[in-house]
Amino acid sequence: MPVFPPSFIQEVRSRTSIVELVGQVVKLKRRGNEYWGCCPFHHEKTASFTVSDEKEFYHCFGCGAHGNAFDFAMKIMGMSFPESVEYLARQAGMEIPRATDRDIERERKKTGLSEALEAACVFFEEQLRKPAGREGLYYLQRRGLTEETIKTFRLGFAPSGNALKAELGRRGFAPETLVEAGLVMKSEREANSFYDYFRNRVMFPIADRRGKIIAFGGRVMDDGEPKYLNSPDTPVFSKGDNLYALHLSGEQARKTREIIVVEGYMDVIAMAQAGIRRAVAPLGTALTERQIQLLWRYAPEPLCCFDGDGAGQRAAVRAADRVLPLLKAGYSLRFITLPDDLDPDEYIKEHGKTALEEFLKTQYRPLSKQLWQTLTTDRALDTPERKAGLNKDIAETLSKIADPDVKGYYRQEFEYAARELTSPYKNKENGGREVWRKTGGFGANGRFGVKNVSPRIKVYHPAPVPERDETRMLLTYFLLYPDIAADYSEELAQWRAPDERLSGALAMLLSATAADPDATRERLADHVKQNGGEWLYDALGAEIEMLKRKNPLPQEVRDDIARLLTGMRKKELRDELKRVAAEIDGAADETAAAELWERYSALLAEEKSLA
Repeated sequence: MPVFPPSFIQEVRSRTSIVELVGQVVKLKRRGNEYWGCCPFHHEKTASFTVSDEKEFYHCFGCGAHGNAFDFAMKIMGMSFPESVEYLARQAGMEIPRATDRDIERERKKTGLSEALEAACVFFEEQLRKPAGREGLYYLQRRGLTEETIKTFRLGFAPSGNALKAELGRRGFAPETLVEAGLVMKSEREANSFYDYFRNRVMFPIADRRGKIIAFGGRVMDDGEPKYLNSPDTPVFSKGDNLYALHLSGEQARKTREIIVVEGYMDVIAMAQAGIRRAVAPLGTALTERQIQLLWRYAPEPLCCFDGDGAGQRAAVRAADRVLPLLKAGYSLRFITLPDDLDPDEYIKEHGKTALEEFLKTQYRPLSKQLWQTLTTDRALDTPERKAGLNKDIAETLSKIADPDVKGYYRQEFEYAARELTSPYKNKENGGREVWRKTGGFGANGRFGVKNVSPRIKVYHPAPVPERDETRMLLTYFLLYPDIAADYSEELAQWRAPDERLSGALAMLLSATAADPDATRERLADHVKQNGGEWLYDALGAEIEMLKRKNPLPQEVRDDIARLLTGMRKKELRDELKRVAAEIDGAADETAAAELWERYSALLAEEKSLA
């Protein structure tokens, strides 16, 4: 029987989306932060089976079945544990190792490293309260941190000299173990001589997602360099695989489906103290691909809140570039820059938590806008060659996007923006276009002559906003969410689709749900096919696929159906207002005009109520 290193098993588990795994067998629907479906282990009609990527387990409230991804693979597919590990590893694209005696010894050493790191954390915490750590404690207090915050983040102090090595040596930790844990360095000048890696620094413990200490960051108290120093990579710590404070920020991130990436430890801590407990920070490196995928476990569009200075903006550019190959439907990054080059810690002190929350909610840029800003800021486009250079850079950016659908939409958006920006008729003052307005009559040759053309005037043409086909979207919602769409039967029954065939399909769906108020997606599909409506699924294939990928919450479905119906009613009202206004102009007498005016006023009042 194959034996796998424990670290490999943990890596397989962390890379496996249990929602995707279970979703291959069970039809799941999102409810809040979790997914629900009918339990595959016992017969049931009402969903009581819940799955969570964040918690990495499934649980059935009906039969009590519970487990992780390995358990599910073993129970559903009849695999042994080693077979389940190999299966999930292949799914994750991982090479499968075999545990040798050396691997087993390495895992034993990792346990020793974890114990040393925890002991070091306790030591640093104790030192912060002693005379040696007074300067560090004053620093944290000057930054406005409370006792509760200091304890929550387990902040400490590394004194000068080799106090840590001495203390952990007394506790039985060998110097070689401390070196491997990144706590002690071996002297290059003297044989068998070791010294503390962190000295005279405020210490920020770094934990994994489960709260186990794996490394440290330290801020120097004098003018020494570097100002911030992180642990080196070790057998238990890799800078590119972890995020600072994720174990403390994950709960609020899961609940709000938002996670915020900031630059520094103090930004994370200040935001948490203010009540914004969903911020994390990279560990001395630019945001990596592995960190982005880790963030997506908590929110589909993490918000990158980097400082407005040069370093912060370079970090934003690197993050935007690194996410491009990973983009997929519904998953991206957002970006925001605080005003006046403030960082989150400074912004909270000046404006407070409420102002920061509002700014984060309203002032972010989607990834597409961040990329466009990078492509065009401070760029001259006054010659054909320079315009061609922009097109070349756009093509290079698009080439990094792997997902064909996402790439297609980015190409569409960038091409339109580039045409607007490089048009020779573009008005440099207000972003509009310069157009020729025709006036007067025809010339002798039947064409507009120079005398009949006014001087050029500037007219602003905003970018056209593409509209969804309301009919197709409503029918798609009806097919996929009949239980929700049926609640709008009265409004839908009064509406006639412009396409006769789709209008007939809507009538068929309304009739089906009237006859079967509790119709499920599957029962409705059977009814549609039995009544010759199978063509509808082909006609709406793109919309159906899009909604399945998006997997909206029930309330999101309700809100969008309401928006679609309201939008269509607004269009009807505008057409009706135009028609009635024309009839008023041609009214035969005052009585007819008064009646039309009453009708016009009622339509106008309804339009205002929908605004």
